[in-house]
Parts: sequence; structure tokens; C-alpha cells
Amino acid sequence: MLAPERRNQILNLVIQKKSVLVKDLSVMFDVTGETIRKDLAILEKEGKILKTYGGAYVCDGVQNEIPITLRESLYTDEKKAIGAVCASLVQNGDTVSLDGSTTCLHIAKNLTEHTDVTVLTNSLRIAEVFSECPKIRLILSGGELNQEIQCFVNHRSEELLASYFVDKCFVSCRGIHMQTGITDGSESNGRIRRIMLDHAKQRYLVVDSTKIDLTNFYQIGTFDLVNTMVIDRLDSSKWKEFIFQKGIRLIEAGKEAGNG
Repeated sequence: MLAPERRNQILNLVIQKKSVLVKDLSVMFDVTGETIRKDLAILEKEGKILKTYGGAYVCDGVQNEIPITLRESLYTDEKKAIGAVCASLVQNGDTVSLDGSTTCLHIAKNLTEHTDVTVLTNSLRIAEVFSECPKIRLILSGGELNQEIQCFVNHRSEELLASYFVDKCFVSCRGIHMQTGITDGSESNGRIRRIMLDHAKQRYLVVDSTKIDLTNFYQIGTFDLVNTMVIDRLDSSKWKEFIFQKGIRLIEAGKEAGNG
């Protein structure tokens, strides 16, 4: 197969599946990973896809669930800043729920030195972070594991999470929009996040600035669900006014880190 034909097939796959992994494409086309990475680099240069470590993705389509192996390499500096700020909001003795987002994974990594904190999550990645932290009590929802996102998201997981109430929850999403509210790329993830928000006294929406003005497949809820929004930065005065009018506390993690 000639390179242009292979790249065209790769592009069609990305458009159809919304995301692809280098290792899978290498097997599919019987070429090296380096060849696939060059193909992806060319497609990105042409403005057709977004390339990241280990694969590529497109943001088109409201129903778009990107595998965790790709999400972990996206906007890491922004997520690290958000993670550090959010962890500083957790006090020893708190009960906390964390969703399966990579942003909450960074929160978890910053909580390992806390003591007497109970963490409730549906994320296998987050559970691994706390697996050797004796001062953190971990409650992991069971059920069927979604391999792509490394989370438990079926009805059994929902039932367990709905049995608990926590002091603070930290929830991310795929998009926020003034008219459509807080939305997600899948119903299963969105339902989990809604349960966490409904069962927390203090509710934190944690998003990086790329989620602004996006609408995805499933509505988690309106901004009335949220007490505080933590974002890396928010440059829009229109959005700042909107959040103020909703009575939501705004924390810009980039500015907080700069002040530190």
C-alpha cells in the first residue's frame, strides 16, 4: 500500500472512531510504529487530526470518548496545576469522590500525603495511585471495567456510588456551554458524574480551558449543580460574568500556581 493511500485510510478511521492508537494502526497496516507516527504527523500538519503521544484523535462529534492512554498525554501542565490546587482544598478527615478523568487522576496524585481521607472513585487508575497509601481509605466501585477508559461505569457502579454521601466531589466533563450546560461524551460516564454531584456537599467542576463552549452527547446537568469551578485559566470576561451570575466560585489554577 502506498503511503498516501494508507494515510487516507488512517484519516477515515480517526473520523469514524474519533481516536486511534499507534500500536493498533501498526498491526492493522503491518508497518512500524515509526511509520505510523510519521503518517499522523503529516495528517496533523494538514490540519486533519490532532496527534498526541501514542495516537491521534479528532474533536468532531458530540459522542466522542477518547481512550485514557491518549487523554493522559493531553494538556498535562494544565491538569497538573488544577490537580495541585484541588488537592489543597481537601482537608484531613474529608470524604472525597473523584471521577475517572485524567484531571482527577492528577488530584489523586497530590492527595497521597494527606491523612485520614476517604476517597470514593470508579477509576482503576486512581485506585492504583492509592493502593499503597495506608492513610487513605479507598472505596472503589465495582462492576464491569471499561478497558478504554479504565473505569467502572455500569449500573452496578452507579448503585454503589449512590449509596454514599461525601464532603467534596471533583468532577470533570467533555464540554461546558452557557446554553447546554455541563455535557459528556457518553451517557454512562455522564450518569456516574451526575450521581457524584448529587451526593456531595461541596461540588467542584474541574476542567481545562479547551472544554469551554463545547457541547457533547449527554447532559450531566446545569451549572446549578456546581459550587466551584476550577480551571487552568479563563480569559473570557463573558464567561466570568456568567459564572458570577450563577453564584459559582471561580478558581484559576494557573494564577494560583503563579501566586505560589
